[in-house]
Amino acid sequence: MLIGCDPGIKGALAFFYDDGRQAVLDIPIRAKKDGGNEVDPRALQLTLRGNVPADEKGLVVMESSHAFMGSGKRVGSMASQASLAATKAVIAAVCELSGMDIAYVTPREWQSLFGIRKTEREDTKDQSLRIARQLYPHLKLTKTSGRADALLIGRYGQRHFV
Repeated sequence: MLIGCDPGIKGALAFFYDDGRQAVLDIPIRAKKDGGNEVDPRALQLTLRGNVPADEKGLVVMESSHAFMGSGKRVGSMASQASLAATKAVIAAVCELSGMDIAYVTPREWQSLFGIRKTEREDTKDQSLRIARQLYPHLKLTKTSGRADALLIGRYGQRHFV
């Protein structure tokens, strides 16, 4: 069983079953006491265990991006970078505690498999969404969620880790 993971508050998990089926779900979140949202670890564990058969050990292929850099300059606030790092750490801990192995892939690695790169006409999110809709027309995908990226990360994982 392989699971593609686009980490983040608007991230998603894409499940690739041995019988060829796929499912994609948003990462469960909860409200923080001081405002904003965070990953809900208990709901995440229930989601993982509810979608991975009890007699199978899942492999989670998670995107591993580092500080947002563009032209040698940091893009995005320190707070958003810290939030993403905390989210990735929670997801990784829940996966490990759920008995899942984790493999990491950079955005550049998985995007290159699909020929995704920012252009003047189409950003990488638009390209991911277009490609994922072509590959998985039966799944509900929107630009505002990480579902398309999770599916493509998972498909990359099928090619490189299975």
